Amino acid sequence: MDFVSSRCLAAVVIFATGFSVSAEKPRTPAEVASIEHEREELGINEFTAPSIELLFRELEEMRPIPFDKVWRDLPDPQPQDRALLGLLAGGVIADGFLAVAAEKRSRIEPVGRVLLRLAKGLGVGDHVTKHSRGILEKSVQNQWSDVKRELVRAQADTEAGLMALKDEEIAHMVALGGWLRGLEITSSLVVENYSEKRAARLIQPELFDYFIDRVNTLNPKLKAMRPFQVIDRDLKQIRTMTTRPVDTPMTVDEVKQLRNLAREMNKAIVKGDDQ
Repeated sequence: MDFVSSRCLAAVVIFATGFSVSAEKPRTPAEVASIEHEREELGINEFTAPSIELLFRELEEMRPIPFDKVWRDLPDPQPQDRALLGLLAGGVIADGFLAVAAEKRSRIEPVGRVLLRLAKGLGVGDHVTKHSRGILEKSVQNQWSDVKRELVRAQADTEAGLMALKDEEIAHMVALGGWLRGLEITSSLVVENYSEKRAARLIQPELFDYFIDRVNTLNPKLKAMRPFQVIDRDLKQIRTMTTRPVDTPMTVDEVKQLRNLAREMNKAIVKGDDQ
């Protein structure tokens, strides 16, 4: 599984929601059981909230990152529908993680401004600024190892914030939006520096099945919206493309096709239902 597309949510949602880091108190067995139950109820699992430390290790394997070739203009729209807000927020969160990973401090503040607007729309605006301010200050000082350490320490607070939303569908939309933008970034990196080993990272049947299932379980009103129709169609096409033996990597042309489909889905999200 690749560094952004399969595991971006936990690492970069922190940047968006800004949950403050506090000392961790020992939990009783009952508290642990309650938290695990809430995680299961809200769909927080290895697909949506994996270890941030693992993210950074995998990122190292994808270098070099031609940042200007994978960066995009940040979206500006403010849709009324919360599901679309969640998709947009997830995608911009992935942009924020890319900026941190590539140590591009000039891109971090603009991402923060967009995420603040989206977070307010999702009802978590009050949580923004504390942690993101710390990330910004450390990035200005080029203290990138400190930025990454803060992200690692903040993972538990991010999960707590998602659980506090008590909205499983929106949590899935944030995860899906981040994963789709990450899929575009990762496939673009493979196209830029193709090898069979790097291309093999894009064969992720469990992840494709997981998110296809999430789209299939949306309420009919959402499924009828243009962005979700595009996502459903293109995800299934990518799943068919990547159904192959593990030792059979994608060709560079197939990776380009996957990247184009991922880009198409992300553009549909930005355009929203009015397209």
